[in-house]
Amino acid sequence: MSRVQLSGRLTSGNDRNIKSLVAFFPLAELGSYVDTINVCSGLEIFFQAARNANNKKKVLDIEQDIKSEILNGGLITPLALTVVIGGKVELQRTRHFWDIVYDSSEAFVIGNLLTYNATLNLLGIKAPLFSSRLTSSELKKDSVCRQQLAVEDVMLTILFDEEGVDDTRMRELFFKHQRRNPELHLTQFSNKNSFPLQETIRQLSAELCLPSYGGVSDKAKHVRGTEKFITTEYILFKVIVGAVAGEKLQEYAKMSDDVSLEGGTLVSTAFQTTYKPYIEAFFKAWLEPIYSGSELARGGFRLSAQIWQALSLVVHELVSKGAGVELVEGAGAKLGQLDYSKQASHWQNCDVMGLDSNGRLFKSAVKSTREFKRGLKDYFLDCIPES
Repeated sequence: MSRVQLSGRLTSGNDRNIKSLVAFFPLAELGSYVDTINVCSGLEIFFQAARNANNKKKVLDIEQDIKSEILNGGLITPLALTVVIGGKVELQRTRHFWDIVYDSSEAFVIGNLLTYNATLNLLGIKAPLFSSRLTSSELKKDSVCRQQLAVEDVMLTILFDEEGVDDTRMRELFFKHQRRNPELHLTQFSNKNSFPLQETIRQLSAELCLPSYGGVSDKAKHVRGTEKFITTEYILFKVIVGAVAGEKLQEYAKMSDDVSLEGGTLVSTAFQTTYKPYIEAFFKAWLEPIYSGSELARGGFRLSAQIWQALSLVVHELVSKGAGVELVEGAGAKLGQLDYSKQASHWQNCDVMGLDSNGRLFKSAVKSTREFKRGLKDYFLDCIPES
């Protein structure tokens, strides 16, 4: 725990729980008061979405602006960042100011992230969105700029609750800032901390008993093998859209959209009125080997987003052909018995799979994820002769 004390002016908050304190200090001290290394777990999925070409170009432009100002006599206006403290905070009144005492490892920048990223890059510090290691010659070349920038003041607006701010509240504050200061281009998300299909996804998660398999992550797009989760909200979004609407809409639909079919029917409505029993029956049967407790069954390609999405396209294909719930459930059971380990020999029969350079593990043998999903769907359908 790294407890720090910071003095500033206490300002009125936008609700009775959240307070804000404004403080100024040299940029060189920023790492003492906020966590510049890690991303708040509740915001990780949004940081992933922000790592795109549009934001990267903006960061490079901001770097050039800051560098130009510094080399021409200093910043015209102080750099301003918004920070949220996740943990508990002690608030103390002094003669002229207020002091807050908190753990700096629980303080995260959520506002003016592109400027924050650009500033860290210029200071030679690893940044949360886009970062590259500077060579010794680059460090030497920009040393004057870096030294001058380090003594410039930064203005922090620190948002906190003395009892702490949980991940849900952190996301609300993050999106409130984005609505008022729309700097970030977020793929898959609009300036909202929820999305139209979220309730449908949570309903499907409950029906499939996914919490018993490790749960559904709302913090990342994909599952890492080291995590307990079986899937993510993002993957389930793609599963629902794929099963209901097919490949094309699955590929292009964004989580922030009210996704609808060609006739105008919402995907959420079609799920409830038609597709729900098919999707649930298929994936319950497919997940059964994992429920038996086999660690091997959970590993390999079972966690792959592309596998889940391809399976949902199998459901769409079967339903489109008029298959009943029992046949769809049988298909899920049959595909659930496949060996999803990366060295399973049956993958050699899949046109879009190939061995790695060591000739040991199978991986995608095609250039695009869209082609990979389509090939997986075709292979899975071939594994169900009665389809």
